Amino acid sequence: MSILSNIKNYLKKKLRDKGYKFNKIGPYSIFDFESFLYRHLKTHKKMSFIQIGANDGVMNDPIYKFNFENKDHVNGYVLEPLPDIFEKLKENYKDCKNIVPCNVAIHNTESEMILHRVSPSLENKVPNFAKGIASFDKNHWKKTSLVNDENLMEEINVKCVKFSDFIKSKNIRSLDLLIIDTEGYDYEIIMSIDFEILKPNIIRFEHGLRNNLMTNKKFSKICKYLNSFGYQIITESYDATAYIIDHKVLYI
Repeated sequence: MSILSNIKNYLKKKLRDKGYKFNKIGPYSIFDFESFLYRHLKTHKKMSFIQIGANDGVMNDPIYKFNFENKDHVNGYVLEPLPDIFEKLKENYKDCKNIVPCNVAIHNTESEMILHRVSPSLENKVPNFAKGIASFDKNHWKKTSLVNDENLMEEINVKCVKFSDFIKSKNIRSLDLLIIDTEGYDYEIIMSIDFEILKPNIIRFEHGLRNNLMTNKKFSKICKYLNSFGYQIITESYDATAYIIDHKVLYI
C-alpha cells in the first residue's frame, strides 16, 4: 500500500471517529446511505441486520464495506439462494464471525422456486454487474436490458422460506436494518411483513421504477403501508430507504 493510501485511510478513520467522512459527490448524490448507517451505529453502538439477496456480498453491495469496518459491532444474516454465488458469499464474509450466510431465498408461498440468471459459462458475454444476478421473473432481463439473448439464460431451482418463518427460526425479535434486493420481488416481501411482530428501524429496498421492476401503483402502496407504521421514506433513482425517526439521533 502506498504512503498516500496510508495517509488517506488514516484521515478517513480520524474523521469517521468524529462523525465525518470523505465522500465523492456525483451528479445525483442526494442521500448517503452509508453515512445514515454510521449515524445509527454511533448512537446505538451496534447494528443487527438481515440482507435478502446478498449475491456474493461484494458486487454492488451497499453494506459490505460498512460491515467489514465495523465487524465487531455488526451482526446479522446474509441470504443468497444460488449455490455457486453462496460459496463466494461465505468466502467473502469468512472473517466476520457475527455475520451468518444462509443459502435460501425468501418467498411468500413456495418452498422451492425457479430463479432465472445468466449461465455462469456465458458470463463473459454480459456486463460485470449482470453476473450472478437472478430473478423469479423470467422477463426481468428484458425489463432491465442487461441481456438481449435468451440463450444466455438458465433456470435453477432454489430453496425458499417465508420471511416470517425465517425470523422465527432465528429467534429474531428486533432488527436495526432490513435490506432487500431481489430483482423484482421486493414489493411482495415488504407487503408480507407483519410489523406488529418485527419492526426494523431501517428498511432499504429496490423499487427499480425506471425499469418497471415495480409499478408506480405498487410503489405507492408500499409507501402508504410503511407510512401507516410510522416510517419516513427517502427515494433515490433506483432504491428507497424507509426509517423510523430515531429521537436519540436528533439530539446528538
